[in-house]
Amino acid sequence: MNTRRFSRAAAAVTGALLCSLLTAAPAAAQTPLDQLSPGPFQTATWDWDWGTTQTTNPSSGQPLAVNHYGQLSYPTDGSGGPLPPVANGSFPLVVFGHGRFFSSQFWPTNHLQAAYLMERLASWGVVSTSVNLGVVGGLGNPAGIPARGDLFRSTAFRTLDLLNQAGTPPAGLAAAIDGSRIGFMGHSRGGEGAVAGAIQNLLAGSPLPILAIGTISPTDFESYQLPADLPYMSLYGSKDGDVNNGWPIRLHDRNESESKVFEYIFGANHFWFTESLVFSGEGNADISRALHHEIAMGYLAGFMSQKLGVSSDPATVFADGPEMLPVTTQATILPMYRDPVRNIVDDFETNTATNQTSRGLPAGFAGYQYLFEDSFNQNNFTLYHNTRGGAGGWTAPGALWFGTLPNVDPVATPFFSIQFAQRESSAFNTVGQAQDVTLGLVDGDGDLATVRLSDFGEIPFPVTHPGGGPFGPTFPIKTVLRTTRVPLSAFETANPSLNLNNLSFFGWRADFSGTGELEFDAVEFTR
Repeated sequence: MNTRRFSRAAAAVTGALLCSLLTAAPAAAQTPLDQLSPGPFQTATWDWDWGTTQTTNPSSGQPLAVNHYGQLSYPTDGSGGPLPPVANGSFPLVVFGHGRFFSSQFWPTNHLQAAYLMERLASWGVVSTSVNLGVVGGLGNPAGIPARGDLFRSTAFRTLDLLNQAGTPPAGLAAAIDGSRIGFMGHSRGGEGAVAGAIQNLLAGSPLPILAIGTISPTDFESYQLPADLPYMSLYGSKDGDVNNGWPIRLHDRNESESKVFEYIFGANHFWFTESLVFSGEGNADISRALHHEIAMGYLAGFMSQKLGVSSDPATVFADGPEMLPVTTQATILPMYRDPVRNIVDDFETNTATNQTSRGLPAGFAGYQYLFEDSFNQNNFTLYHNTRGGAGGWTAPGALWFGTLPNVDPVATPFFSIQFAQRESSAFNTVGQAQDVTLGLVDGDGDLATVRLSDFGEIPFPVTHPGGGPFGPTFPIKTVLRTTRVPLSAFETANPSLNLNNLSFFGWRADFSGTGELEFDAVEFTR
């Protein structure tokens, strides 16, 4: 790693931020996210077959005819018949693509392996169709990701078109679908296929109104990059034995989506997000298959419902808001969250001068053995992020990092947001021990307020697993950033004299362990 050091800044600010800790109470629990329970509609399924469709053979580049079939899940009146008249034009459409599990026993029905997720979406008023990708999946190498993107798009087009044909069951469904709200979702190669379909749609002039992309353990063969205006979510398990090389992390980081969420789930594997598939190379997960499903339904179905205009739940629940307690009390989930409404203090991407924030304002440090800014795309340091950030190690409590703030509007951006992670291979971090820091804000009059990060999030030690599937004898250890959002009201509670309309400095101090190292990124004020 490059060890360019941060320059020292004002000693007066250092002294101010080295005051004693004041704690703040965590926010009160809210009503659980809607998608953690079935919705108000009964559901039904219809197995469709649109005949054949055309894509390109990834090996030869020649046209390839693909059997085009899948299963539709939709809201119903309970009899499987016509939908209630009130539903006309109100249900968005989601297309789901499965991963590559190529065996003669499973590949013809792989599109049924996310039935639980399709049903949950349908119960909340999202028409969901899974498309079989078995013919493309059987081609193996090359991965055929663009061909999967073709099938996503043709499925959306043909579903909207053919359901309008006379005599096509289920009756009344075509009138119920709002063709102006479409989402793509997928698992593994199907996840990257969803991204491919969105990219191809943009290149074609955006004939499909795709409003969001959701993925589970996606591959990253093609190094795609989604644009800023297309929301994106990804789930990834620490015990994924199929895509265990960090690809989902890099795909998330590379996407420019202004609204994006990544959930790193301790103990989750690759295939337990399906109904029944098992892969011997990764072994059993550390959390149940049922909990995998609950996480996918809560996070992924919740995200898609929110972005497609079905759910009124706030987007911030996906940063592990209290609405997620039914799953977060059963599994450790590290969120990375980015909101389009944010005031960036330091993203470590736009300025290589280490004595400044990315806004060009002074920054400094005290008490570190080392502190530097560098790429987080370094496997030998268990870093799989496709981004830059800061890293600092200390050998005594009180190490401090701080910077000058831009103008802050506490009404528009009422949260202080920062990303932290521990690195497993650092000699300074204690195996199995979470780290903690004090966060501090200082106003123009010198009034200081501090809160403890652990009241709102945690910085856990990276999870490790024996065994590792096809990529090696062990699961690669991954240092994954976690976004913690602290309400500015907590700082105001800690010190009522703090003037949130005149903030001048921020910082964090490592108080709670004699030695440690933290990686950090994305210092922001967010809504």
